[in-house]
Amino acid sequence: MNPTTETQTAVRKKKRRSVRMKRHPGLQRKRRKFYALLLAALIPGLGHLYLGMYRKGITFIMLLLLDISALLYFSSIGMQINVPLLVVLGLLIPVGYFYNVYDVLQAAEYIISRKRRGEAAAASGGDGRGNGANHLFRGERGIAFGLMLVVTGSLLILFHQKPPWLQQGIRDYGAEASAVVLIVIGIWAGIREALRHHKDKRKSL
Repeated sequence: MNPTTETQTAVRKKKRRSVRMKRHPGLQRKRRKFYALLLAALIPGLGHLYLGMYRKGITFIMLLLLDISALLYFSSIGMQINVPLLVVLGLLIPVGYFYNVYDVLQAAEYIISRKRRGEAAAASGGDGRGNGANHLFRGERGIAFGLMLVVTGSLLILFHQKPPWLQQGIRDYGAEASAVVLIVIGIWAGIREALRHHKDKRKSL
């Protein structure tokens, strides 16, 4: 078989596959969900990147790198807080991994159902765009993502360089800093929940 015939055969197969996908859109959705799940199972964050959720995918990858770097850092320095801290850091890896898989499944289901609603709206004469105000992933926007990258990158550099002042600061003020961080997170979560409750209450009136 000459190269021209092989090229024509490949083009015909590609066209038939494209027609089959158009006739069976459910098959394409299932394949996309399977690929996203497979990538998320291989490396946390890749499934989100495949679905087009770049900020969330990069966040999972950066947090995984940060957790591993912190685990290596605290296991390499002789500090008394190593044992409990290493346990917590070690547990964060499987927890983050399985949450990443669960979240990518939820994201794929949402994207598929959103596309179905768009196709149904287009078939009925609508524009299929829907209400963007209720978008599930609107929380990915904002300055928080950029700050997260800056902080994570800075910590990765510090864990790699291992400066003496970092070890001394963690030994002297590690417990207090952890408590302050937890308090700030708790206050932020409480304020956010209160605002959400107030907003839902106003909508119900």
